[in-house]
Amino acid sequence: MFRSYFTAAAIALAATSTVRVGAAVVEKSLRGRNADTVASAIKKHQHRVLQEEEEFTFLIADIQYEDGFTATSRKLQGNSGNKNPNRPERTMNVQDAEGMIYEIEAGSGDTAGTSSGSKVTLPDKASMTPGTNKINLNGGALKKKTKKEKKKRDLREDDSSTEMRRHLTAIGTKTAVAVRVIANGGAYNWKDEAGLSDDVFGTNGDAYNLKSGFEGCSHNQLIINPGGGGYSDINNGVTTINVDVNATSGNHGNMANAVTAAIKAKFGVNDPTEIADHWLYCLPPGVTTSIAYAYTNHYMSVYSNEWCNYPSSQMHELGHNFGFDHSNEGTQDYGDQSGMMGSSYSEDEGPLMCFNAAKSWQTGWFNEKRVNMNIGGSEATDNCLETDITGQADYVAVDTTQTILVKMNRASSLGRDLFLMYNKKTGVNSGTAEGGNTVMVVEAGAEGTGYAESWLMGKLGAGQSQTFAGYLGDDRDLVITVLSIGDTAQVKIEFDGLCTNTIAPTPSPCENPNQKQVSVQIATDTYPAETSWTLKKVGSCAGQADLNLSSPTYSTANAVQAAFEQCVDKGQYEFTITDAYGDGMCCSYGAGSFQVFYGDRDVFEGQSSGDFGASFTGNFGECDVPASPPPTPAPVNSTPPPTPAPVNPPTSLPTTEPTNPPSPLPTNPPSPNPTAEPTNPPPTNAPTNPPTPLPSSPPSPAPTNPPVAVAAVDKYICTKNAPLPATICADGSLAGGSCSTANAPDGCGNGGKVCWWSSCPGDGGGPPPTPTPPPPSPPTGGCPVCAATGGPCCGTCVDGGKPSSRGCFE
Repeated sequence: MFRSYFTAAAIALAATSTVRVGAAVVEKSLRGRNADTVASAIKKHQHRVLQEEEEFTFLIADIQYEDGFTATSRKLQGNSGNKNPNRPERTMNVQDAEGMIYEIEAGSGDTAGTSSGSKVTLPDKASMTPGTNKINLNGGALKKKTKKEKKKRDLREDDSSTEMRRHLTAIGTKTAVAVRVIANGGAYNWKDEAGLSDDVFGTNGDAYNLKSGFEGCSHNQLIINPGGGGYSDINNGVTTINVDVNATSGNHGNMANAVTAAIKAKFGVNDPTEIADHWLYCLPPGVTTSIAYAYTNHYMSVYSNEWCNYPSSQMHELGHNFGFDHSNEGTQDYGDQSGMMGSSYSEDEGPLMCFNAAKSWQTGWFNEKRVNMNIGGSEATDNCLETDITGQADYVAVDTTQTILVKMNRASSLGRDLFLMYNKKTGVNSGTAEGGNTVMVVEAGAEGTGYAESWLMGKLGAGQSQTFAGYLGDDRDLVITVLSIGDTAQVKIEFDGLCTNTIAPTPSPCENPNQKQVSVQIATDTYPAETSWTLKKVGSCAGQADLNLSSPTYSTANAVQAAFEQCVDKGQYEFTITDAYGDGMCCSYGAGSFQVFYGDRDVFEGQSSGDFGASFTGNFGECDVPASPPPTPAPVNSTPPPTPAPVNPPTSLPTTEPTNPPSPLPTNPPSPNPTAEPTNPPPTNAPTNPPTPLPSSPPSPAPTNPPVAVAAVDKYICTKNAPLPATICADGSLAGGSCSTANAPDGCGNGGKVCWWSSCPGDGGGPPPTPTPPPPSPPTGGCPVCAATGGPCCGTCVDGGKPSSRGCFE
């Protein structure tokens, strides 16, 4: 048999065939043996070829990369070494009985058909690749455990398997522990234990995190609490682990194994799941080239430094632990950005969104509110469904009339199944980054119950339909039609034209047929009063009345506001939304967003994330021919009929012409034309005297002595939010106090405050200049560069006067 452990603190080579990891066992194993002997034994052990089969647990890891970022998100991208450079690297791994995980060398053997979490044996010729945590199968194949072999397991193993399955369901109350890892030459440095606990569990008031995200999306069917409450070194679900491993690039596998061994040794357990259901390993920056990865159907997720704190990466990775695969669109992995299994975002308070239809079906959260259409079957709803679809955010447990999910099932040999939901952009789903307020159709395998990728197939608005030709492999089509969208979405799903009744579309809220309803929906950030908008008429459409609307004053932070709705004439309009501070509504201070509907159409879809800087302006609408007014009805009381023609004929014409001729024309000619010009003399000429010359003396010269300059002084202040320069000058302290380094938390305690700086007039009077950070130093230590200053960005950098990760790039 063979084992390989990677650091002196995590290696135990006993004299017997039993190998166990733990500090106490290490001491016992090394007694009477010098370091050279141990090192030689380890080296020999790592080169050894397996002589007999050994049971392992097969694990799939999805590794996510950062290949650049937009203003609102850093997209997860694939390893450029793969066939598709935009596809994430998916590695195959095995875990031994001691909890150590080894990556299988790509192409070294056959792993096909093996599901993550299943028990396997390695071929007897598998060997350890020297100096790594990788195994080479040497052309062999993994073997699944047979039923007969499974019966040989002892009771403890069977209990462990049952317990692991309990851990991995996405329903119930779970526990989690986040680990701050300190290694040789590097350490997780984004937050202290209290800050990390707040970002994962909200223990100090953080509004959006791993715990609140899953509780909101599951409607309290999945609760994740801080774990390790009975252990003195685990505080509010966070502990700090030191490992004797170098913090060098690519060493994440060795480091993760060392952390597992250290947890077992420090807390005296055989497996970390004896303490908590899920473990988040927060590694030092630069150790992994990815931003995060997790093992499917397992307890462990691994993060690169700050990505351990962002709720979207936390929910994405634990989604893998629960057995969820990625949400894709077209050929782009993570391309479906409507939910958490798509792209992750470098945002502390967002985006607020849940999971797409296939993943939501897999969670089991909506089992009582879903319809399974067995397409081509004999049940009434198999081939025709006309119903209202409720958005998942509007789930009400006691409302038995709600339908939230629909599955269009077919034999797996014919292809993947379709899943449908109304992606209503409200509440816990108000930050969905794609397809908000549309009916979304996705395709996925595994019957919607297991690990399988999904693909976004359609985003349908009111009045739109989508046809899936030959859905059962013949000439019969499946057609999905959205009849209307509002509080719910009215949907008709018809196979082979078998629907006979049709739901009447919801009538327009506007009584005048020449009007449409405009709806403005705002989700505020942490500073709601900075947000305002206007809507005005543009163009010259016939019949369009003047319009100039403005927003109410928003005062509730980080909340979806009541929609502004008004019927307006069909025509052309201009919408402008403004942020008074100039940093938009997203994403350093909350995840604000906006939507504008003209009728049923989201006119700025894809442009309304809230990350618009100072303002966003867009036009919508079109000139329309007014509907013809109905004809005027006939009057009730008609006028009397005309008088009939007289019976007697009219009097005959006179028989003779007049005897007298008309008077002759006048004999006098007309009066002559008026006189051509006036007879009075012309007006007086312009004055002959020139104007008075300008004064000959030049103005008095400026004083020769310049005003006395008042020396400026630098002042500093600790606050969470960006203060006004006047506030810094009035209340700040001179350099040398506890807060004396701009953009850094030093001297400001652990409450999330940052040190702000401004140059102020020496006498304290007059308006101070805009606060600016000190000149940046050249980047050192491999930190990213701050786009705003050109200096290093090892934590946060100032962008527009507020701390923001948007200014950092590698």
